[in-house]
Amino acid sequence: MTHVSTEELITGLKEEDAQVAEVLSKESVTIEIGKYPTASPKNPHTENEVYYIISGSGMIRIGDKTHSVESGDVVFVEQGLEHDFFNIDEEITALTIFVGSDNPSSYSLRE
Repeated sequence: MTHVSTEELITGLKEEDAQVAEVLSKESVTIEIGKYPTASPKNPHTENEVYYIISGSGMIRIGDKTHSVESGDVVFVEQGLEHDFFNIDEEITALTIFVGSDNPSSYSLRE
């Protein structure tokens, strides 16, 4: 069993001045917490992603569809789709769950 305090994770990001921190990685599941203060176009991943928006608000583009996001929202991104946060009104902090690949792709941003 693993228990992690979201509040401690957010505090850790602030203290380390980090954008992303890995919370857990086990078999085909990886969980990260990340801050998105500005637009961040992401390369497609080899696994499915679920974002839980902890705080903040803005827009997310997934493939050719866009949606507004705010605290409490859950967003699913199917593997292989380009996606990005944009028009960020308030810095977005999200818990991201990557599932479905024993060899996950590395996190990287599109140009």
